[in-house]
Amino acid sequence: GLDYVDHLMTHFLSDWDQKYASVERRQEEWLALEVIYKGGEAWSIGFSHYCSNHILDIIDVADIFPSINQVEYHVGSQDIDDVREACRLYGITFMSFSPLCGPCEYEPDDSLIHGKLVSEIATHYQHNGKNVTGSQVALRYVVQQGIPVIPKSNSATHIESNKDIFDFELSSDDMNQLAAATKPAAEAGDC
Repeated sequence: GLDYVDHLMTHFLSDWDQKYASVERRQEEWLALEVIYKGGEAWSIGFSHYCSNHILDIIDVADIFPSINQVEYHVGSQDIDDVREACRLYGITFMSFSPLCGPCEYEPDDSLIHGKLVSEIATHYQHNGKNVTGSQVALRYVVQQGIPVIPKSNSATHIESNKDIFDFELSSDDMNQLAAATKPAAEAGDC
């Protein structure tokens, strides 16, 4: 029953079979989002999975610059498609999706919830008299870089835990150790 949405984004830059990806289709799709934005039906517009070259495709035709680019980013992923700088350059918020590596394949030791690295670092911290968890370390690592996160959860307990990452700060040594991790790895886009 709303007249608008807060944010509208295109999720992927082609069809799922990747048969119809092209600069022209990306630009056409973006211009359609701009019509929705200019009509007041969306207060901001953006995209997900866009690499630097895809962003440039949009900048070439945009009257309205994208507000957000959601990209897989977490401990171990690195900036796999080198997109953070392009987002910074054009004032696009770089947002982490899958900050706990939900769709990733990894060994149990590399888990961002109970894995060895995040669990060991978690032992260095407490909040509200409780031990910090590995997943809180993984989320705090991303947020502490100024990157918003959208962790998925169907559990009220996990949602509560996910929000309890703002009353501790990771040390620079711990941040560096997390930044150096290469597992769990992310999957590169079609850049």
